[in-house]
Amino acid sequence: MNFMLSRENRIIKDALKLKQRKYREKEGLFLIEGIRFIEEAIKSESIKYVLYSSKVYETKGYERILNSLIDKYEISNELLKELTDTENPQGAIGIVHKKIWSIDDIENNLIVVCDGIQDPGNLGTIIRTCDAAFGAVVVIKGSVDVYNSKTLRSTMGSIFHVPIVFYDDFKIAVENIKNKGYSLYAADLEADKYIYDVDFRKKSAIIIGNEANGIPCEHIELVDEKIKIPMIGKAESLNASVAAGVIIYEVVRQRFCTT
Repeated sequence: MNFMLSRENRIIKDALKLKQRKYREKEGLFLIEGIRFIEEAIKSESIKYVLYSSKVYETKGYERILNSLIDKYEISNELLKELTDTENPQGAIGIVHKKIWSIDDIENNLIVVCDGIQDPGNLGTIIRTCDAAFGAVVVIKGSVDVYNSKTLRSTMGSIFHVPIVFYDDFKIAVENIKNKGYSLYAADLEADKYIYDVDFRKKSAIIIGNEANGIPCEHIELVDEKIKIPMIGKAESLNASVAAGVIIYEVVRQRFCTT
């Protein structure tokens, strides 16, 4: 027989704390919402346990979660609502272990370095695009939290497929990336070279900077080359995740469309 957990239960108290970044960092855990997202976590063997309410029975595919071998606990709809940020939650929350990557774990020949990305939608979309292109991600301190609920939703489950390495210091990140044989490129509006003039068939790391201010000058000085996307209309710049996507798929084009 299943017993419904109350708000006073230690499991619930710990889960509620994970809505705050400092506790996510302290515990090495984060929250995810939704059946498909939880399934991806199960496949990646990252799930710790699932909390669900009666609302889950309204969601297609709920049987796959409730019939799985993972630990799961029933809670009230009200408590589930408190744990989520969405207006209409699907009825299931996953508590997930963060995977710890180092630069030495990366086998991908493409890295996107997020240097000061502030919008969770942008960061999540970059992670998702890297998943599609078999790329890895490096996140520099000062960027939005990867495990923010909005960032996670934007990844559409790619958070479990993409190696993500975190650095407090940009200079150390650059040194480590270069030591692994990558050429480092900064996406910069003032660049002289277009992305189509660069040979991306070698190991490449692309830096995408802050949405409003771009990449700091002292960081640009450390890269091998500045690159830009040609724009023939009146727009002066592109959204950060759109710009990243354009560059990433120029890398893909060069590597896979050789005829």
